[in-house]
Amino acid sequence: MSEQNPENFITNTQETDNSSLPQDFETAIKQLETLVEKMESGQLPLEESLALYEKGIKLTRICKARLEHVEQQIQVLQSSSDESEEG
Repeated sequence: MSEQNPENFITNTQETDNSSLPQDFETAIKQLETLVEKMESGQLPLEESLALYEKGIKLTRICKARLEHVEQQIQVLQSSSDESEEG
């Protein structure tokens, strides 16, 4: 009986390549919501749940990065607005 190497499982299943993940916030959050629904159903095998969890972490990081970028843009706009009001 051969055992499946857990280290190879991740690389052989769901996409682990970031190029296949959405880079915009809206798509990433929709995919994350769908992923959560699938996982909450309790009908997935352990291996698929693990792969989806990993993808969920990546999607969460994409969303966080986009939100941080927007927050920085807002801070720049606010400081520009404050400077123009002072002058």
